[in-house]
Order: sequence, then C-alpha cells, then structure tokens
Amino acid sequence: MKTNLKPSVRLELEELRQRLQEAEETLDAIRNGEVDALVVAGPAGEKVFTLEGAEHPYRVLVESMNEGAISLSREGIILYCNSSFARMLGIPLDQAMSRDVSEFVPAEDRDMLRKLIKQGIRESVRGEMTLLSSSGVFLPTQFSLNPVDLEGRPSIGVIVTDLSERKRNAQAEAAVRMRDEFLAIASHELRTPLSTLVLRLGLLDRHAAAGDLDQVKSSVSRAKDQTERMRRLVDRLLDVSQLASGRLQLEMATGDLGEVVREVVERFSEDASHAKCELRLNAGRGVAARVDKFRLDEAIGNVISNAIKYGAGKPIGIELKARDGKAMLVVEDRGIGIPTEDLSRIFGRFERTTISNNYGGLGLGLYIAHQVVEQHDGTIRAESRAGGGARIVIELPLIANADGKGKD
Repeated sequence: MKTNLKPSVRLELEELRQRLQEAEETLDAIRNGEVDALVVAGPAGEKVFTLEGAEHPYRVLVESMNEGAISLSREGIILYCNSSFARMLGIPLDQAMSRDVSEFVPAEDRDMLRKLIKQGIRESVRGEMTLLSSSGVFLPTQFSLNPVDLEGRPSIGVIVTDLSERKRNAQAEAAVRMRDEFLAIASHELRTPLSTLVLRLGLLDRHAAAGDLDQVKSSVSRAKDQTERMRRLVDRLLDVSQLASGRLQLEMATGDLGEVVREVVERFSEDASHAKCELRLNAGRGVAARVDKFRLDEAIGNVISNAIKYGAGKPIGIELKARDGKAMLVVEDRGIGIPTEDLSRIFGRFERTTISNNYGGLGLGLYIAHQVVEQHDGTIRAESRAGGGARIVIELPLIANADGKGKD
C-alpha cells in the first residue's frame, strides 16, 4: 500500500536522513581518530564529548589554579595568562596580556629568562625566577616551561609557582639548625675555659693554704687567662647579636691604618710566639682612611688570630699598602690552607672549613671581620696560597689626601 505524504513531510524526512547520515559520518570519524573527541559509554548509551565541549571546563580549571599559567610566543610575548599570575604581579589581567614577560622580572634575571624561553620552545625546562610586582615586592618563583602548539604556531606553556612559603620554611629550618649547631659549639667552647678556671681556683685555694706564694701567683695568672678567654667569647656573641639586629654603630674618624695594624700585631705577638708563628709585618705609614678604630682593630685581630690558629707554626706575613685609591691589607699564612669549596662560605656566621673541626672555635671571627669591613664600604676575601696556606685580603677606601688630615 503506497502512502501519499505531503510535500512538507517529505522535506522534513529528507532533512532527518541527511542529519542521521552526518551523525553517522561524525561517529565513524571519531572512532577512526579523525576528530578530537571522547566517547563515553553509559546506561543511556554512548555520549560524545568533543574538544569544543571540553574547552570550557579546562579554562575554568586553569583560572581556578593557585599557580600562575601563561602562554608565551617564542619571542616571550604573553598571549594569555590566568588571574593567579596577574595577582602575583599585582596588576589587572588585561594589563599583563600582549606584554613581554621579561618586563616583570628584574634586569639581572632577564638573560636567564631569555635562555629558558629559547630552550622551552624545544623541550621541557624549569628554573627559579624572581617576579617584580607593581608594588615593588620581589617574589621568588619557579617557571616550568613546556613547548605547545597553538593553531600551528610554536608557543610555550608556563606554570609559575610561588616559592615564598617554601623559602620561608627552608630559612626557618636553616635557622633552627644554625641555632642548634651554635649552642653545641658555644657550650663546648665556654665549658673548656670554665672547667680550667674551676681547676685553677681549686689549686689556688690549696696553694694559698700551703703558703706557696709562687704557685699562688701562677694559678692566679692562669685563671686570669681563662677568664679573658671567656670574656672574648662572650664579646663575640654580643657582636653577632648586634650585627644581626643592625644595632652595631660605627664611630668613624680619620686615622692611619698602619698604626691600627701595628697595634694589633703587637697585641698578638705573644699568642704568635706560643704558636711558634713569626709575625712578619710590612706596613707603610700615611695610609689614611675613615674608620672606626675599635671595630677595625677587632676585625683585623680576628683575621690574624685565625692565621695563627691554622698557621702550623710557620711564619705569617702581614702587609699593608695603598693601591688604586684603596688600602690593601694582606694576611698570609703557610698552614693547613682553605679548601676551594670553602673559600666563599668561611665568612658566614658559625661557618668553619671542612678541615678545621679539630681546631675548635665558634666560627664567628671571620664573620665579624666580614661584617665590620663591609660597614666600612670595604671588601674582604679569602684565597688559597700557592705552596700551601691561605691569604685573607682586606680592601678599604682611602681618603682623598694621604697625610691623615681628612675631614672628620
């Protein structure tokens, strides 16, 4: 039986056939991998999620991330960034778009950033970078770069992770370790002279009871030596406390550095004699600078004391000269030397060389010297000496005239 359909119904059926054919072709293309989509089977049958349908939730995910997300051109231009990255910079989102990402890092980090971008076009790479916010705050971050393809154009996807909290935690842990190490060293160093002092006082008591005046004098002298050692240790701890809190005030005046050096050498001559280290001084006169004589005396004394301790009973050279508008003081020993890996860190607080653990000490002498020299606008560095030993070099700015009569 032939059914006569109205022209409008026939047209509607034809359209439905065309849509069904298109749907079947699309499904075949999806199954063959010709179209980016996901087919999910469920109780109600198969559901198709195309890339277009998935774009929105991915964008929501990126926008909700705590990390910053950026798309960069190969030239480093920001093609896209999420709100978290804009918050890191402290600027509205639209002000970050289309700008060179290097504008948001300090000048000293830009070469590193350019290298990361050049490498990130080809492969995954990461590096730590400082972001400069609009308020002038420096934010430590990690940039993780990966090559991506945006509509046929090589680009870079970047995840920016804020490292502030991680670094604060690391600093706190380092401070706790440093405190524990300091307490262990300080207790050991203070216990030694204290024990000796107690022993000497006991001997003093027995010698006094026996009326042995010579032994009394000897015990008193030894007790005074140990008391002086304890005083120096406590003074160093106080200096470190003042330096750390920024309360160390300098009283600057124009003076002859040669006189300061000669006085320090004279004061340490007995210690050097006991250690069998001859102090060989070559200090010219008229090397004038503005200094806090007391603090600079202490700094130079710490350097010479260090040379005596590690000098292995060999001569120590101390030379002061003027060169290129600077006063240069060189203290050179022929002792155990400083390992190369320790040269840059021995001026740190509580730091000692890896071969000096058997020599005792708080690890504060060179730290205090470094801080005092820096406050005089000078520099101090350590060098290995050819043939064995170590060299400490202090450089301080000279005053304009060399007769020591500059302005106070």
